[in-house]
Amino acid sequence: MEKQYKFEKSYSKTTPTHMLEKKPKVFGPIKKQMKYDFRNSYPAPELLPVSNVLKSLEKELKIVGSSKNLYPDPQGYLPFRELISETLLLKRQMNISPENILLTDGSGQGIHLVAEALINPGDAVIVDDFVYGGTLWSLRRFHANIYGVSSDKNGMIPEKLQETIEKIHSKNQLCKLIYLIPTFQNPQGTTMDINRRKEILSIAQNNGIPIVEDDGVANMRFEGQHLPSIQSLDDTGITTFVGSYSKMVVPGFRLGYLVASDSILKIIEIIKGSRGVNKFSAFAVYRFAKDFLENHLEVLNFELKNRRNTMFEALGNNFDAKFTSWSTPEGGLYTWLKMDPQINLKKIQLKSEKLEVSYDIGTNFSPDGSEKNSCARLCFSGCSNQEITDGISILSDLINQDEFQII
Repeated sequence: MEKQYKFEKSYSKTTPTHMLEKKPKVFGPIKKQMKYDFRNSYPAPELLPVSNVLKSLEKELKIVGSSKNLYPDPQGYLPFRELISETLLLKRQMNISPENILLTDGSGQGIHLVAEALINPGDAVIVDDFVYGGTLWSLRRFHANIYGVSSDKNGMIPEKLQETIEKIHSKNQLCKLIYLIPTFQNPQGTTMDINRRKEILSIAQNNGIPIVEDDGVANMRFEGQHLPSIQSLDDTGITTFVGSYSKMVVPGFRLGYLVASDSILKIIEIIKGSRGVNKFSAFAVYRFAKDFLENHLEVLNFELKNRRNTMFEALGNNFDAKFTSWSTPEGGLYTWLKMDPQINLKKIQLKSEKLEVSYDIGTNFSPDGSEKNSCARLCFSGCSNQEITDGISILSDLINQDEFQII
């Protein structure tokens, strides 16, 4: 047998070899979906509009005719960008030209592109005290120093943000980015009110630090009113906005978009190159959004609200409020569970998964990678009401076992 070629000696200087030391969970094998699946933050299969998406694709293919044979526009299917522009004006009070919209492979690619455009090794990036693991991976890939800022029920605390910026400057580091999920923050489920959005934006503008606003699940709102985006409040162009159709239509399509000012969009387009998003995905989701999305969201959000309420009821019936708390989001896909510090949810997880109960512990969302084993994200979107009730009961029984009462 011939000796296998070793590519390690040929890696480029920009290859993120430091990521090999602790391989991110996002690149591990896809685990079998468990019966009581509180880990995956997307709707259950029965809530996905597969039939209407297929009808939408067939209809749009007939409309576009022979152009379906061409390579995609690197910026994305123009009718779709025009529709996004109209929707953002209506739902987020954003007056955006289609020329400032870039279709991406999910919102994650948009975040990654901004990070690549702005971050040098050793630069500082500010995030919430717990934040989506996929974003943390992108930031670590570029050797960023990541600072988590304390939050309350309204999200990131402005005074703590300013303190963190001053701390970064005292270390002679450049702060290149503030990453925010203002609506149904992942994983904590919090939503910034309008005053908090204005305060955070003002601090970013005064310090000259760009914002990335992640709006990935804001359309999954069951209660209350849609709030203006931070981008709509920004008259300086310092805010880049990313959105997604993935979770509210078909997650596997991975279709998102980025809204940015000319000065950053021009370099992002160069980084992205000529590779446009899959045309068939864009055709299908565009036509679905035109013909079916509003009705679909009404049905989807009704179902998600029921499941969220079932989750709250199950938590209330099984956990003592003296030692346990959970967030109460007005929408989204998850709640944030905080236990007494003596509870080790990581240790419990080893046994819960044998009983088909899965969840993500706080450590997976920790900006500095430190152990945060007494909190967890519980997704209510992927289980039936009965599965939520039964799964939370199983989890409660495990937590109440004496062997797990130690960190």
